[in-house]
Amino acid sequence: MALDLRDSVRKQIDLLKKELASATERVNSLNDEIKRHEVIYDMLAGDAKPTARRGRPRGPQKRGPSGSMIDWNAIFATLPNDFTLDTIGANETAREKPRAYLRQVVVRWSKEGRISRTGRGQYRKA
Repeated sequence: MALDLRDSVRKQIDLLKKELASATERVNSLNDEIKRHEVIYDMLAGDAKPTARRGRPRGPQKRGPSGSMIDWNAIFATLPNDFTLDTIGANETAREKPRAYLRQVVVRWSKEGRISRTGRGQYRKA
């Protein structure tokens, strides 16, 4: 009988914890909604204040071996007409960047129309 009572109480505790989590989530949601409405109210009243940008806080930027920001335009100018990520990574300045970052640079260049993809992992200047 004592075991049944303990199980019953344990189930009740778990149920209460779930209800508390749900209520806390609802309260947080309502607080966010209040903040949004207050911003809108201030904007309508002409008292809008600039709000902080949401998202990941910006840390210090990675810099090249010389300590300055990496000039990707200069690296682009040194590349041959046909190149790969390994060619970019061979550059002294870009060597310390991870391969995933180099891929992001290539995608940016592609969106800007500076390069086109000729094959898997192969690119050509436009």
